[in-house]
Formats: sequence, structure tokens, C-alpha cells
Amino acid sequence: MKGIAHFVSGVAVATCFPEIVHNASQSLAFGPALGGLAGLLPDTLDFKVTRYFRRVDDEIDPAEIVDGLGNPDPQSIADRIARAMNRAYMSDETVQIRLHTVRLGPDLWRRWNIAFDLARSEVVVGIGPVVTTAQVPFAGSELPGQEPGRAQVQAHILQTYDAETQIDVFDGPSLAFERVDDALQVTFLPWHRAWSHSLLMALSVGVVGWLLAPAYGLAMALAVLAHIIEDQIGFMGCNLLFPASRKRTRGLGWIHSGEAIPNFLIVWVGLAVILLNLDRFSETPILPVLPYVLVVIVLPCLSLLALSVWPRLRAKRQPAEVGAAVEALDETDEIDI
Repeated sequence: MKGIAHFVSGVAVATCFPEIVHNASQSLAFGPALGGLAGLLPDTLDFKVTRYFRRVDDEIDPAEIVDGLGNPDPQSIADRIARAMNRAYMSDETVQIRLHTVRLGPDLWRRWNIAFDLARSEVVVGIGPVVTTAQVPFAGSELPGQEPGRAQVQAHILQTYDAETQIDVFDGPSLAFERVDDALQVTFLPWHRAWSHSLLMALSVGVVGWLLAPAYGLAMALAVLAHIIEDQIGFMGCNLLFPASRKRTRGLGWIHSGEAIPNFLIVWVGLAVILLNLDRFSETPILPVLPYVLVVIVLPCLSLLALSVWPRLRAKRQPAEVGAAVEALDETDEIDI
């Protein structure tokens, strides 16, 4: 989820404690903010610390892997990625690669995509249009006549995230390849949602907050736990059992972390809970709890879930979907994920 969603949910958790709300109305106003900061902490550690200590075995920069016309060469890129994957399978060692973005100007980027054809055990690379920093493509900016690149992988591919990965603006993602029995697993952002998104992290943050007061410790631990639960309903999941396990528990796959409706829903519910708690713990509450919960929280949740999540819950992720996505790469230069 987005940072604002994690922050608001952390504040909402903190306001569930009468002691914290009472203190906030007096001289100790930092209590709810501590909940919000605890809710932000797992991603802050990942994106401000962990990512800079990641190990990279190969850098895939399309601006340097070009064809005779100086354009990114999808076949050479696909071959390079396939070599890294085959190396991981043959050596039985984890191989990590970083995928660079292609910057064309202050507000211009060249979009490119990677898909994994699970049926054929191939990596497929397509070069897309020019886009702005807001990820808005320019019509007709695709490279004419350029076919997607395909390269064979010497093992069955286990894809744990989206069938396609889009790279366009700012910093590109990382992928890790690891042999699992007779197959090769692809892990998206291997440095993300590891130790920082574990039950141990929630407990550790709670212990730190406990030094201030038991209520603060419990609120901060629950704020981190709320962050973990919110991430777990997505595709990537979290490493819940670190250090007993170094593997991420696969997410439920209900939503994508960047989707507008789920993020709006969490912010809406969080703000509604904050308002309700501030009223409940005041000297003269005025909000009727049950009608408020039904009208302000339950009804919007059901409406938005019907628009966003329910169709996905009914649809099963079939290998045919991946095949269709890869076929789309063969038919167009632009892939919209």
C-alpha cells in the first residue's frame, strides 16, 4: 500500500487507546504520531536503508544494450536476462539483477517490459512508448517495426508476482532467480518485505514503545502489524516468520499495492476510525457508534470492494492468462499493466 495509507492506519490504531487520546489532548500530543510513524517504519527501512545494501549480480540497462540504430534491443536484453536465469538454475545459487529505467529527458522516459512465458519457459522483452514522469504515454512514440525479444530458459519458471513487469520512471526494480527443485523461481524486489515486514519487527517496535508506556508499546506494535496485514492482502506478501524463515509468505493476491481504490479505502476507514475514537474518548461523545460505523465505514467499504476486489476474487489466475499476456507482447510494442 501507499505510505499515506500505512500512516493513517497507524494513527487510527493508536487512537484506539484511551490513554493515548487523553494524553494527546493534554501535553503529550505525540502518541498518535508514534502510531503513524510505526505504520510507516517497515517501508522506510526497506526503501531508505535495505535497498542500498542489496547485492546485484548483473545490471540490465537498455540504454547500453542497443541495436544498430541506437535503440534498446529487446532480443539482446532478453538474452542477457535468460543467461542470468540459467546461471541461477545451473549453479544452484541465487542470482539478482537490477533493471534500469531509460531516461530520455527531464520528463521523458522510454517504457519497457518483461514477461515470463511459463508454457514455453521463455523470457519475453518488449520496448514500449515514451512516457512522462506521470507514466502518461505519447501516442505514436513506439519504435516502429520492432519485435519483442524472446530467450529460452533451461527450467520451468515459477512466477510469484505479476506475469509482466513494467519499467518506466525513476528507479527500476530488482529480480532474484533461485532454483527450487527442478524449477526456477522469480522473486520481485527480493530486498523488500523481508525482515522489516515480520512479526519479530512488530514485537521489537512494541518493546521500544513500551519503554515510554505500555499503551504506546502495544499501539506501535499493532501499527506495524496493521502494515503487514495490509501488505499481505496483495501479491508480494511478507516474511512473517523471520528469522526462522528467509522466505516471504505469498500474499493473498486480492489487490495491487498501487491501486487507487484500496488505498483510498484504507485512508477513508482510518480517518473514520480516528474521528470515532476522538469522539468516544471525549467528555461528551456525540456520535452514535452503530449508525456511524454502518453508514461511514461499512457501507463505503462494501461499495468500493464491489468495484475493486470482488471481481478478482471470483476470477482464478490461470496459466492461460499468462499465455494471453505474452501473446499480447507479440502483437504490440506497448504493454499496459
